[in-house]
Amino acid sequence: MVSVDSFYFPTGIDAARRYARFLEESLFESIWVADSQQLYTDAYVTLAVCAMETETLGLRTGVTNPVSRHPSVTANAIATVNQLSGDRAGIGIGAGDSGVYSIGKQPAKASELHEAVEQIQTLLSGDAVEFGGEEFVLKQANGTVKVHVAAEGPVTLRMAGQVVDGIMFGGGSAPDVIRSVAHENLRVGAERAGKSLDDLEITTLTPGCVADTREEATRTLMHMLEPIAYHNFSHSVESAPEELHDDLRRLVEAHEFREHGDQDARSPEELPQRVQDYLGERWAIAGPPEYCRERLRALDDVGVDNVMITFPTGAPLEHAREFDRTVLRPMSE
Repeated sequence: MVSVDSFYFPTGIDAARRYARFLEESLFESIWVADSQQLYTDAYVTLAVCAMETETLGLRTGVTNPVSRHPSVTANAIATVNQLSGDRAGIGIGAGDSGVYSIGKQPAKASELHEAVEQIQTLLSGDAVEFGGEEFVLKQANGTVKVHVAAEGPVTLRMAGQVVDGIMFGGGSAPDVIRSVAHENLRVGAERAGKSLDDLEITTLTPGCVADTREEATRTLMHMLEPIAYHNFSHSVESAPEELHDDLRRLVEAHEFREHGDQDARSPEELPQRVQDYLGERWAIAGPPEYCRERLRALDDVGVDNVMITFPTGAPLEHAREFDRTVLRPMSE
């Protein structure tokens, strides 16, 4: 059965400590911590605290980037967390979003992300990388740290399929999107490296909420679905139904980075119901417990290895407890 992880926005160290302790006792297997310096506590400090509170929980960034953090800094930071946790750390890395825009920079191009990923992998293996004509070796390299690339579009998906063993797919959790977008492009990249789709670990980014109805659950998640939609549609809306293109362009124009993922964000309240329904269906596992279980089974059937669930930011611990109690535990019986 597909494994289930939790994505976490770290708004305070004490809250992160409590959340990690809960995850350790639950059926969630890993925590992925957001890396955005204007909005949240430092990702690696947070992971270190989580490591000290747990014994088996996986500890990953979700996601860092090669723009606000140099690849050598990232490699050393995660190697340190790995040393502290007893080989439980991993990296999720992408082109960059709020952590990049908030300092006046642009996300990394696919080629730049590719280079950074290979540099990090090389450093974590203990081998040398050249930076500015100087050879650099990471003395703290230890254990095995998996690198996952966050990808939605064809170019990044193909690159990820070629160079890493793990992919965080942010383009949706609907089975048809997994097949037509993720699988199709990952297969191309994997074949370039002499691998197959079966060699890749696929993780989906999936907002989650248990409620009496799908509509209520989706409404609760709109502050999370809106930035995901922005990230996916900021360059093109072509993957969405044509009748929603104008609405999605307006969503992109209205997005406010300072409210990125904030429960009280203004722009989600203004989205037409048809857009909310579409975003919920494409990305979320949201609704009554049995419906959530059906969505998890469907992802398992389509070959997803891990589902990384992000809960409403106002009360993530309460929502995660409810999801564990009503969705995950009945599936394990």
